[in-house]
Amino acid sequence: METKEALRSRRSVKVYDPTREVTDKQLAELFELTTLAPSAWNFQHYQFIAVRSPEQKKKLREAALNQEKVEQASVTLVVCGDLHAYKRADRVAQDFADKGFYGPNGQEKVEKQAKMMAETYQNNPQLARDEAIRSASLAAMSLMIAARDMGLATCPMIGFDADTVRKVVQLPEHLFPVMLVSLGYQGAEPLPRNDRLPLSEVVHIDSFGQPFQSNP
Repeated sequence: METKEALRSRRSVKVYDPTREVTDKQLAELFELTTLAPSAWNFQHYQFIAVRSPEQKKKLREAALNQEKVEQASVTLVVCGDLHAYKRADRVAQDFADKGFYGPNGQEKVEKQAKMMAETYQNNPQLARDEAIRSASLAAMSLMIAARDMGLATCPMIGFDADTVRKVVQLPEHLFPVMLVSLGYQGAEPLPRNDRLPLSEVVHIDSFGQPFQSNP
């Protein structure tokens, strides 16, 4: 499926076929594609919890305002932001040097660059949280498009109690739930897509208030 077709045909699917499972092989391919999403300094400020057991899905459904699709889908993903992604700074800086991003004498810059990257987030908790939300959201969108290309259905969810979700999947303090995403096979034809705002209302040229006018 072409990317444009995947974007145009992706839907937030509410009803899933509970008799069809997403396999480990499919999950591996899906997450491999997902981790290609961009993130600041390639820190990948996210973690995914794939909830598959009936017992865990039942608990997660209770934490998610009793949304049936949490249990009905083959997998429900807890997309988490990672506040400790900066701890990968040494590893990331070394990879940058190995790939030539720091120039011919890149090895000499690894320690300094790693320290700078880590301190950026250590000294600014709000930035660390903002970055985690951005990274997790970019990854989640990549996951949903990849899933559509693989013939799978998804739906992002923000209706949940974060503290309860944290307890259900036993998140450590440095992780927090950004969204849930149901994943499986579509169980019924979705309703027609809701209208999107016209481009003139959401796209501005050079400054706000100069709406984009597309040529027919």
